[in-house]
Amino acid sequence: MRMKSIVWRVALATFFLAAIAARPAMADKFVPLPDLGGKGETLKIRVVRYDGSTNGKMVVDVRNTGKSSTKFVAEGIYFVPGGDPEKAPQRLGAAGPFTVVGSKASPSSQQELILQPGETRQLQLDVFCIDSHRGSPSPSTSFSVAGKRMPKELRQTIATDAAKIIRRNQGDVEKSKSEIQSTTWQARDRKWIKLEGERKQEKAAPSAPSNGDVQQQRRLR
Repeated sequence: MRMKSIVWRVALATFFLAAIAARPAMADKFVPLPDLGGKGETLKIRVVRYDGSTNGKMVVDVRNTGKSSTKFVAEGIYFVPGGDPEKAPQRLGAAGPFTVVGSKASPSSQQELILQPGETRQLQLDVFCIDSHRGSPSPSTSFSVAGKRMPKELRQTIATDAAKIIRRNQGDVEKSKSEIQSTTWQARDRKWIKLEGERKQEKAAPSAPSNGDVQQQRRLR
């Protein structure tokens, strides 16, 4: 009986350790949200979890620590996976609208959000791979917010292309994702710019995959 009890305890401990390891990592503190347009920000952000693969939803908490209302815009925010960059999977950049979790008064998807002093909102940002040559992340990948947003030309190109695609699909973001992913790779590879989490010899893919290649890439990973 004693041996069975020991075996049971070991099995139970193993189960809980495996469950903890499989759980998506959660940031333990807020960090300053990278500014947009050279203006100081009072907004703080923390990563809650990532739901997706090559692209998906980055769930974040955003808090206004200032004394006046402040506007949140996702354009140019990108996320860096933890660990050695030489082995890390794809970095992810925000593109297109985002969803305010639990919102009833505002639209389900929007481009900007006004936060009142002291207010914290949870958002789901649509994010897309910005490293076409790296492997895909998973919900268990730990991410941090890059200290700066993407350079102006790159972030505006990605945002403009995403908006055009979504309009062409009558506002259907899910239907637009494959094409947004393709144009994001194209914008990134067209004029490669070093970003946070760069490898020593980072390289752009010779050409961005087509929409069909995006689906095939997902299956292979």
